[in-house]
Amino acid sequence: MSDTQTISGASKAEGPWVVHALKPGHGIMEYMVERTLGGGGFGITYLARDENLNLPVAVKEYLPTDLALRADDGSVRPLSDEHKEQFDWGLERFLAEARALATFRHPNIVRALRYFPANGTAYIVMEFESGESLKKWLPRQNNFTRSNLLKLIQPLLDGLETIHKAGYLHRDIKPDNIYMRSDNTPVLIDFGSARSTNSERDMTSIVSPGFAPLEQYQSKGNQGPWTDLYSLAAVMYWMVSGVKPPNSIERLKQDCMQPATQLECRSRYDESLLGAIDWALNPDESKRPQTVAEFRRRLLPDAMAEQPESANQTTADNMVWDITTPSGKSTQTGEGQGNNLVCSILFLDIVAYSKTSVNEQYQLKSNFNQLIAGKLAHVPDSARITLDTGDGAVICFMGDPEEVLYAARDIQRTLAGQSRLQVRMGLHIGPVRILNDLNGHNNVIGDGINVAQRVMSFADSNSLVVSRAFYEITSCISSGGERGFSYLGERRDKHDRVHEIYAVLNTASEETAEDRTLNLADNSQSMHNSIDADSLANLEKELTHYLGPLAPVLIRKLKSRAADAGTLRTLLAQSIGNPQQRAEFLQGPHSNSRNHDSRSKTNLHNSTLADAATGIHEHSHPSGVSAPSIPSWLSSDSANQLEMQLAKAIGPMAKLLLKKELRKASSFVNLCSALAQHIDNLQARAEFIKNTQQLRH
Repeated sequence: MSDTQTISGASKAEGPWVVHALKPGHGIMEYMVERTLGGGGFGITYLARDENLNLPVAVKEYLPTDLALRADDGSVRPLSDEHKEQFDWGLERFLAEARALATFRHPNIVRALRYFPANGTAYIVMEFESGESLKKWLPRQNNFTRSNLLKLIQPLLDGLETIHKAGYLHRDIKPDNIYMRSDNTPVLIDFGSARSTNSERDMTSIVSPGFAPLEQYQSKGNQGPWTDLYSLAAVMYWMVSGVKPPNSIERLKQDCMQPATQLECRSRYDESLLGAIDWALNPDESKRPQTVAEFRRRLLPDAMAEQPESANQTTADNMVWDITTPSGKSTQTGEGQGNNLVCSILFLDIVAYSKTSVNEQYQLKSNFNQLIAGKLAHVPDSARITLDTGDGAVICFMGDPEEVLYAARDIQRTLAGQSRLQVRMGLHIGPVRILNDLNGHNNVIGDGINVAQRVMSFADSNSLVVSRAFYEITSCISSGGERGFSYLGERRDKHDRVHEIYAVLNTASEETAEDRTLNLADNSQSMHNSIDADSLANLEKELTHYLGPLAPVLIRKLKSRAADAGTLRTLLAQSIGNPQQRAEFLQGPHSNSRNHDSRSKTNLHNSTLADAATGIHEHSHPSGVSAPSIPSWLSSDSANQLEMQLAKAIGPMAKLLLKKELRKASSFVNLCSALAQHIDNLQARAEFIKNTQQLRH
C-alpha cells in the first residue's frame, strides 16, 4: 500500500489490527472490500466498492483490538463480559463520530455517506479521498510562501466554521488529520474525537501532544471554538517553523515556546500572520480568538487584495484529462482549452433522510441505489460520473441533454408509483471540473453542481424541476420541447442568488423506454442542408474547446435546423454561458477571413452583445414576460463587461442574474452592488467590486 493511498487518519504502521482485517472480496452490506487502507487502536479502514453505484468508498469499521476480536464468521465480539461495557461505550463514540460527520456538508470536510450497525459492530461509509496527509505532503513543497499558506488555511477555516456552527468541536486537528487531495486542496478528516458543545457529558481527555491546548487535558476543561483554533494555529506554527509547539501542559508553569514572531522564518512570513498564530496559541483560552470569524479577520486583513485573479482556481485548472464522449470520440480538456466542462447535472436527495433511524436509512438508501442503478444501467460509464452525497446522489452526464431528461422522467414515474421513498430532483446544465485522483477515479467539482443542488432544493417530494439553463438548451435542440415544462417563476436560495425554475411535466404520452443515450450516431435520414463535413468538423472542434463532450451532441441536434454554417454557429453559441467565450466562438478562429451568410461580422457581434446583456433569446418565454431593455444609464458595452466580470465568479448564471437585477436597478452603482451579493466567495466578490469600480470611470 503506497503512502499516498491512506485515508481518515488510518495509520500505515502495522499493529494488532492487521490480523483482524477483513480480506479482499468480503462483503459488508452492498460494499465489497478491495483492500485494507490502515488501522489503529479503535478500528480498521478499508477501500471498498459500492456494488450498486460502482463507486469507490472508504469503510471504517469499529474494532478496538484491546477489547474485541474477529470471530470465524466475520463478526466482532468483545473479549469477555468484562470488556463489553468498554466496548459498548466505544461503539457509542464511534457512532457519535458518524452522526457528527453526517451533519457537516463542506468541500473541505470528509463526507460521511452513511453509517450502520452490522456484524456485532458498526461501520461508517465515507467518500474516498485519494492523496496523503499534510505531514507527508508539506516537506516536498519548495518555497512554501505566505500566499501558499493562506490558500491552504482559508478553506480549513471555512470548514471549521461549519463544524462550530453545527454545534461541534473537532478536538484533534493536527498534520496527520489534514489530508491533501491530489488537486492540492485540503480536507479535514478523522472526527473520532469530535463532540457536541451541547453535550451534558464530560468531554474525554483525548490529546495530541503539541497540538492540543491545556483545557483539552481535562474532562471538565473550558472547551469551545477557541480549542480548535489553538490546534489549527499549532499546525500553522509547525508549517512555518518545521517544529511543533511544546506540549501545552509544559507551558503551564513556564512558557518555553518561542513566539512565531521571533522565529527565523519571519523574513518569509510577515509579522501580522505570525502575530495571529501567537494570539491563537495563547495558553489562556480567554485570551485567544473566540471564533473563526475573529481569527480570520486578524489573519486575512489584506489577503483578498494580494491574491491574483486566478487564486480561487485549484491546480486542476492546469490538469489535462481525456474523456471518451458518448459518440466514442476522445476529447481532451485542460490547459489552453478552458478550465470547465459543460454537462447536464442531475441532483437527487432523499427527503428527511437524516431524521429517520439508522435501519430506516439503510432501507431507504438501498432502495434508492437500486432504483438509480437500474434506471441508468443503459448509460455507458464513459457518459456519466456518479457521486454519492450520503442522502442522495449527483450524476454528471456528458451526453445528450434530452436523454438525461428522459432518464430523470423515468425515475420520477417510478417514484410516483410508491410512497415510501420520497426524492427531490433538480436538473441543470453548467460547468464542472473533473479531477483524476491518484487511483484513476474521477471526481467532479464546480458551480454547475452547486446550482443543481440549489435547484433541487426547490422541488417537492418526488418531483423534478430544472434550471433556466437546462430549459433553454433543451428547448433549443428539440422541436416543441418547451411544451414539456411549466414555468414556476423565480426562487431565491439561502445565498440570495436568484434561480428561474421550471417544473417538468410528466405526460402520459412518453415514448417507450429504450437505450436512447447510446443512439448518438448521425441519422442518415436527417434533413439535408448545405453544411459540408469539413465545416461541421471545424465547428465541433471549436465548440469542444468550450463545452467538451456536449459539443458533438449539440451539433448533431441542431445541424438540421440550420441552413448554413453561419446560422449553425449562431445557434450553438447560445449554449456557451461565458459571454467572452461566446463572443469568441461567434467570431470564429479566422475572423478576418471568414465569410458570414447574411450579415456582417460587426452586426452579428454587436447584436450578440446586446442579447448577452439583456438575456434575449430567439424563443419566447413561456410565461409571456418579455426581457427588459437596457436602461439609458447603461451602455451595451458596459452591460457586456459586467456580465463578463460576474461570469468569472459564478459562471453561466451571470447572464440570468444580470437580466433580473436590471429590472430593479436605478443606477450603475446600485446594479453593481446587487450583483456582488450573488457571489458567495468573498475573494471573488472583492475582485468583482474592484473591477466594476474601474468600469464606472
